[in-house]
Amino acid sequence: MRSRYLIRILFFPVILTLVSVTSCGDDEPIEDVSFDRGAMLTSLADGLIIPNFEQLQASVDDLSIAVSNFNETTTQENLITLRASWVEAVTNYQHCSAFGFGPGSLPLGPFATVLGVFPVDETQVESNIEDPNFNLAASFDRDVRGFFAVEYLIYGDGVSDEEIISGFDSNRKAYLKLIVDELQSTFVIITSEWKSTYREEFISSEGTSAGSSISLLYNDFVKDYENLKNFKVELPAGLTAGQSSADPTLVEAYYSGISTDLIEAHFESSKNIWFGLSRDNEDLIGFEEYLNEVVGGPELTSQTKTAITAIEEAIENLPEGELSANVEAQEVLTLRDLLQVNTPNFKSSMSSLLGISITFNSGDGD
Repeated sequence: MRSRYLIRILFFPVILTLVSVTSCGDDEPIEDVSFDRGAMLTSLADGLIIPNFEQLQASVDDLSIAVSNFNETTTQENLITLRASWVEAVTNYQHCSAFGFGPGSLPLGPFATVLGVFPVDETQVESNIEDPNFNLAASFDRDVRGFFAVEYLIYGDGVSDEEIISGFDSNRKAYLKLIVDELQSTFVIITSEWKSTYREEFISSEGTSAGSSISLLYNDFVKDYENLKNFKVELPAGLTAGQSSADPTLVEAYYSGISTDLIEAHFESSKNIWFGLSRDNEDLIGFEEYLNEVVGGPELTSQTKTAITAIEEAIENLPEGELSANVEAQEVLTLRDLLQVNTPNFKSSMSSLLGISITFNSGDGD
């Protein structure tokens, strides 16, 4: 049984607090600029957010088909196909996890805090599978559902493929279908709402006050970046305050071993939002353009670009093989340090220059 840690606090609803941030102790008001925030919101909605959700929805649809085929004909070939579909879907999820506002806000919280939880509670998952009265819709548990519950079921923990296949009885098949059905229905709704009513609502809210589209996007962008640093890199490496040692079982995608690939995809998503880039590298309007229109902004963009390049190189230099086998490597520590160095660029400095308040309590100190 994997060791447990309170990593799930990452995915519980964040208590919102309004923290007023001013520029480096300067009491002068933020200078108003002529930057077209509506154009930025339009560009990101049409060129990044909606296409990413469309791609995610399509891959989850494919995952659902793969589950049906596997449940009907439980073979090694269909297991391989199912795993490939899951990898595609969970990779696409990385490119949407920063958009947990608007349609992405579910009754249990932002969708990433509900459907992207790791580690999975293996004991509770197994109990749910054997419980004929289990109702996923009525459950408040986040660590028994979503992408990584699927991963646990189709990869297993220290078992062979033959054991996984032979162990997929009717109850296990029903649970797999149940959690994938929830993924599918959720992203159909989110994508549909973004493409219809919410797109106009998002674009029309051009201010910077709490609750505006710029504020929602910016705060989710920063939270998502900190989640990458704090929970996907720092925590499994044993670098969080209060930890006595590293814990390899706390990596994202522990069962499949694709943790490094997901870190790379996650940071690419952060970079695309900041630069204003589509998944196809099409130039959009992002926070870089916004910063370049304010006093002190060009200096911050230059500093941030240098930090982004260093982080990308650090990700490329992570040891080959599964991250869980290398969480104490110097390269992991280097990546954490570089992510931390860049945190003020994305967070306090950017918030100050753009006059956007931080509306979440990260406890990060930046």
